[in-house]
Amino acid sequence: MSENAGEITYTDAMAELEAILDEIESDQLDVDLLASRVKRASDLIKVCRERIVRAKADVDSIVTDLEAFESELDAGGDD
Repeated sequence: MSENAGEITYTDAMAELEAILDEIESDQLDVDLLASRVKRASDLIKVCRERIVRAKADVDSIVTDLEAFESELDAGGDD
């Protein structure tokens, strides 16, 4: 992965992926650049997947905390 791939936002990574896909589909991409563009796309896909996994874990953690808090409130109301 390139040095700045870890710093790129999900939105920017997706935009760059779309641009690479457009290049490849246009048939105007120089064959000498094809491998490097495919490699960059692969790196960007990894970044996006990592961000999605991290976001899912964060959301799951928040939901679990909220459910635990709700259970505590419900248990306290039985007094």
